[in-house]
Amino acid sequence: MKFLFSFFRSPLTVKLEIEPKCLASLMEKGQIHATDFRCLDLGSKQIVWKMLLSLTKSKIDQGAKLL
Repeated sequence: MKFLFSFFRSPLTVKLEIEPKCLASLMEKGQIHATDFRCLDLGSKQIVWKMLLSLTKSKIDQGAKLL
């Protein structure tokens, strides 16, 4: 059992790769937020930045239609 617990020592981070479409879907549904992760390189940061701008614009446009 000690072997299993050795995997859960600090820091508790997991480094993984995710398709931008999948990340956008999770963010759009509110299942993950920008504060839940950090980008490890400039290219990823630019993709996420554009994704957040697009999602924000979409929400603003939806709100404007309701008025």
